Amino acid sequence: EIAKHFDPEEEGYEVVEEAIYTMTGVAWYINDMKRKHEHAVRLQEVQSLLLNWKGPDLTTYGELVLEGTFKVHRAKNERTLFLFDRMLLITKRRGEHYVYKTHISCSTLMLIESAKDSLSFSVTHYKHPKQPHTVQAKTVEEKKLWAHHIKRIILENHHAIIPQKAKEAILEMDSIPSKYRYSPERLKKALSCQSDEFPRDARQGRRQ
Repeated sequence: EIAKHFDPEEEGYEVVEEAIYTMTGVAWYINDMKRKHEHAVRLQEVQSLLLNWKGPDLTTYGELVLEGTFKVHRAKNERTLFLFDRMLLITKRRGEHYVYKTHISCSTLMLIESAKDSLSFSVTHYKHPKQPHTVQAKTVEEKKLWAHHIKRIILENHHAIIPQKAKEAILEMDSIPSKYRYSPERLKKALSCQSDEFPRDARQGRRQ
């Protein structure tokens, strides 16, 4: 409200502007920490309900980013997918439990988007492209959200060094609302470097 009644050319306006960006950043950070806590609680719940899983504790795969139940292409079956920072877990729902089917490391994960079906997408190990797991989302928005985050995580887990601008260009193509583009890791890194001021790149991201 102060900014609305403040002449941008007047001395001191940049202080008001800085305050707006700083408090917006604090509010976002609190919301992000709350979200991470909720995801951590849910991760422990999934761990306790998972059957036939022989791997390590799920917490070793990082934060639980997304989960969703999808129809399997050309079948009555459904699959529940859990996307972690470093692994995609594919399960089948059985009552309250989730039966382990397979998992794909994010460093070997490949996403195939269907040109014919706007709701479908496939995930597979890049060495086994002829054995895809094709699922169908309920809405175009859900499909876009999953495709965007899968791409982001593939880029973050790729062994090659990919320039930041190239990553951003790839993710910009998805036209996902800005709240999904905002990277918690970028804020965290920036905050560790600048304790007394909200990071400039995060401010620009919010402006965009």
